[in-house]
Amino acid sequence: MPPPLTEIPGIPRKPAMDDRRPSFLARQRELTCLLNALRERQSRLILGPPGSGKSRLVAEALARIGEPFVRVPLWPAVLHDLLTDLAERLGCRPGSRPNLKSVTSPGLKSLILAKLRAKARCIVLENVRPAEPRTYRFLQEVHYLPGCCLLVTACSRDSLGHLRKLLWDPRETIDIKPLPRSSATQLFDEMARMEGIVVGELPALRAKVLTAAKGNPGQIVTMCRLAARPEYRAGDRIRFLPLRIDALMGSIQ
Repeated sequence: MPPPLTEIPGIPRKPAMDDRRPSFLARQRELTCLLNALRERQSRLILGPPGSGKSRLVAEALARIGEPFVRVPLWPAVLHDLLTDLAERLGCRPGSRPNLKSVTSPGLKSLILAKLRAKARCIVLENVRPAEPRTYRFLQEVHYLPGCCLLVTACSRDSLGHLRKLLWDPRETIDIKPLPRSSATQLFDEMARMEGIVVGELPALRAKVLTAAKGNPGQIVTMCRLAARPEYRAGDRIRFLPLRIDALMGSIQ
């Protein structure tokens, strides 16, 4: 059993959820799989559409298991930007250079790998887009470092680019499926209570939200939060069409 990891100084932990958080619903199987993988320092690929709960699943698992991690929430366009981001988050020193941004890519790679060899960590890469060959080769080295693991979220396997060659095993993949109707209804009702939505057409609003969301928890949460805002109200009714359009535009952005 690998020794427990300790907190990374200077890197704030992203909370699993915000202060007005609904309960963690219908993801116990996925959460258990991810927790087991983290305990064994095994890499995992988490696939699902925007709003399906990939980031929340990762945050919940890391918060529960107490693992320190280095999180890259915005996938960089080129390898050098990824290396600079990781080096900064790991607290690497630039040596004789004025700052890490002035260090070459090979230099940054050496600094990062040395840090990870000295103290293994979980690297969280979110919203991954097609990775170039050099990025794949670097992450391959990280993947095989003793005690290190990669936690990657993406919309689909096709969006990984060359990284598909590293995270190819279906046994290392967690697919985030839409919520079943019962869980989606429970999430809506909980969000409606939290947001103080008390309208004459609450059952009709519930039906519209659940139909539009198609089991996507992010969309349910977003629509409930928008429904609580005055600009979407007309008396005791909620103007659903503009609410739905704005919720969709938010998920695209």
